[in-house]
Amino acid sequence: MNDRLLPVAPMSDAPAASHFLARLMPYLTPPRLTLFILIVAAGVRFWRLDFHSFWFDEAVSLRWASAEIAFIWEKTFPLVEEKHPPAYYIALHLWLGLLEWFDLHQADAPIRSLGALLGVLTTWASLRLATRLSGAGVGALTGLLVALSPLLVWYSQEARMFQPATTGIVWAGLALYSAWHTANGARRLAWWLCLIAALLFALYNYLFSAFIMPAVGLSLLLLFRAQPNRRRLLEGMLALTLVTLLFLPLAQNAWGVNAAESTPGRAFENFWDNHVGLLEVFTVWRVRWPDLLVNAALLLWGSLLLIGLLPRAQPSRTSHPSRRFSPSQNLDAYWLWLWLGLPLLIANLLLSRSGSIFTEDRYLLFVAPFALWAAARGVGLLTQRLPAVGILAGALTVLSLAAALPQIWSPANYRENWRAAAQYIIDYSHATPELTAAGVAHIDYTNLPLQWYLRQAFGHDDLPVFFPFGGWIDPENTEENVAPYIRGIEDLDVDTLWLSQAHLQHVDPTGAVEGWVQSTYPIITELFPTGIKLTGHALKREYSTLPVAANAAPLEVAPGLFLHSCAPVFAQVAAQDAVYHPPSGWVHIQSWWSRAPVNGETEANGEADSTLTDYTLHARVLGPNAIWGESLARPADTFALHPPRTWTPDAFIRAELDINLNPITPGGNYAIEVRLEGTDGTHTAPCGTVEILS
Repeated sequence: MNDRLLPVAPMSDAPAASHFLARLMPYLTPPRLTLFILIVAAGVRFWRLDFHSFWFDEAVSLRWASAEIAFIWEKTFPLVEEKHPPAYYIALHLWLGLLEWFDLHQADAPIRSLGALLGVLTTWASLRLATRLSGAGVGALTGLLVALSPLLVWYSQEARMFQPATTGIVWAGLALYSAWHTANGARRLAWWLCLIAALLFALYNYLFSAFIMPAVGLSLLLLFRAQPNRRRLLEGMLALTLVTLLFLPLAQNAWGVNAAESTPGRAFENFWDNHVGLLEVFTVWRVRWPDLLVNAALLLWGSLLLIGLLPRAQPSRTSHPSRRFSPSQNLDAYWLWLWLGLPLLIANLLLSRSGSIFTEDRYLLFVAPFALWAAARGVGLLTQRLPAVGILAGALTVLSLAAALPQIWSPANYRENWRAAAQYIIDYSHATPELTAAGVAHIDYTNLPLQWYLRQAFGHDDLPVFFPFGGWIDPENTEENVAPYIRGIEDLDVDTLWLSQAHLQHVDPTGAVEGWVQSTYPIITELFPTGIKLTGHALKREYSTLPVAANAAPLEVAPGLFLHSCAPVFAQVAAQDAVYHPPSGWVHIQSWWSRAPVNGETEANGEADSTLTDYTLHARVLGPNAIWGESLARPADTFALHPPRTWTPDAFIRAELDINLNPITPGGNYAIEVRLEGTDGTHTAPCGTVEILS
């Protein structure tokens, strides 16, 4: 057999099929078009890399990557303490080491830039592979779709292993095809080594990458069928054998862990819903469009994808049927059936072993470039028959992704917003310097997300105290297993406790910790950054001296109850808030109270006096002839947990409230009023003013 092989005839041989983009942009040569696509891919992946804060999964990546390589391998290779293999954590460890030389190892964007770079490499490899198999036009459209894919951009901007695995798989496809069609021995060896490295990189990044292995093996046979060459076949078989042997130990670990921990489902369960869902994930992902528009987009994408999987018959009507759909003429169609269809088939079969395969958008991310390639090929085939319709369909695919893409950077699509949670703690600390550093009880697998952002404002000695809880929290033994850790903060002269909660279903599904904290320490505020519940509690509520500047004279608001100071913590607030209190803003007030002794009571012998009237504390924002905000009713605030009759006489009591604003409140200055409501009526007092920003 002649060692010099010609490439398989691509779809570009058909008139119009591969030149529809050239018709639209005749002034662009293929190299310039490739450069343009790569610039687009890099631009959208490096754009706003720090828009989303690190979330829990990324914090796990940082935790593992901060360890030594030997430790990472030892702990992650067995897949017991961590369910993902070690390759990404090792790569991130090396990347952090490089960034440390430039003092960038604690910044979000540089850390995530590793994934962005891999996303650009995925775009380039997708473009090259589709070009070599389907022609320049389809290849360019494939590259542009991969560049603009909201799903692929999102995971390129995340410090996790799913994008790296996708990069490895696409490069494996390019390496396999290139090795087969390279005559030069040294260059061919380089491509075979690239195939081995790319597959191992993907497999040791993400276990579901193994779904692609049958497709790689069958593609090797497909290449042999199209252009027989036993030497190439032997080389490819040796390469895949080496990959299999090196992956086998990890595969055995994965199979054992999966068998012990997975919840079985049924093969092909919810087949239609799963695949329509995948189509939406691969294309117009996370859009907030009307249902009619989303369904129209999915119909377009689904139709093009199915057309793209059709073989293309030879034009000759007299040719033998076995020749009309030969691999040499339809290699790209058969390739897509293998690299797109086989992983989905395996995923459906393995539902009988693990019912969670289709539950997360990222689990089959590595299939997305091939789905987009299939749609681009469908555009090419349609253009061959109906040029105007095909060009319109291609333009609509690009426009739909371009329109969907900006929404991944919208507040509605925030990941767990730990940066916002930390920022509020920082802002509150700066706004209340009379109070000492806050403690943070953090219910989660790791305290890294919140600590990561708090560290940027607090020195090492001032960093709030963390008490992360691991394992399952039993509400029956909260007092023994949780309470001592939180009570220990009281000995550190800390005024405020911030309780951040996420992923409670895994550690505290009954909310036992929150219940204990709320029954022990008065709540001062409650915030809801995306994916998180953040509550502030007054660890210290009673003071012997007034920590803040007092009013000119204490104001007796109700019989025996004196207001010494009252003001909003933040002098300017917005009427609307999409981060902490969607959709409305809020005014947070801090007030300081005392009660006078009654019936000869003194501080030394003060006890709860049943003759005192208990009051509930409320507040409102007042404007001309209208009430623009009311305080949120909370059964665990200072006046509820510790009513005035229990206060130490002449001690100063801290009480804080949130006033929920009407989101249409006009901009301007507003008065704040506090109200004590009891059996003897309602008593009011001024509490400063606040500026509402329009």
